[in-house]
Amino acid sequence: MLIRSRMTITLEQAKDGASLIVTIVGLATLIKGVIEYVHQGTQKRAERFLEMRQRLHGNPNFTLICNLLENGGDGWATVSDWDKMEFLGLYEEVALMLNSGLISPTVAHYMFGYFAIKCSENEHFKKIINHKSPYWALFNDFVVRMKQEDERFSFSRRKLRF
Repeated sequence: MLIRSRMTITLEQAKDGASLIVTIVGLATLIKGVIEYVHQGTQKRAERFLEMRQRLHGNPNFTLICNLLENGGDGWATVSDWDKMEFLGLYEEVALMLNSGLISPTVAHYMFGYFAIKCSENEHFKKIINHKSPYWALFNDFVVRMKQEDERFSFSRRKLRF
């Protein structure tokens, strides 16, 4: 013999159940929104970073400067002071991104620090950088930070990300 149990739900219980479902759906929507916001921020940082890399590697004058910094040579006569200042300005923008938390010190060092340090040590750049001027303070600070990063750098996949 089969016994059937009758289950009755009161209006109060139905309201509580509906409230619980609405709360769960709302919480899931909030979590999804936060995750989407974080991904969007990461994507914007990546786009800005890639734009900076393109400016560095897509400019023939900057490519020449990098080559001269790396290999030396007598091509410095073809590089104007304006091009050198534009090159340094790019590194100041990287420094601003670093100071704003848009890129990590490890990423800034790994992708941009090498040539910033090279500039600070190069005679052709030393002629235009007044290390006492407040207008070069950001660049000089960036170089100091990159040298510090250089001293303690060890490859870590976890640290090299957006």
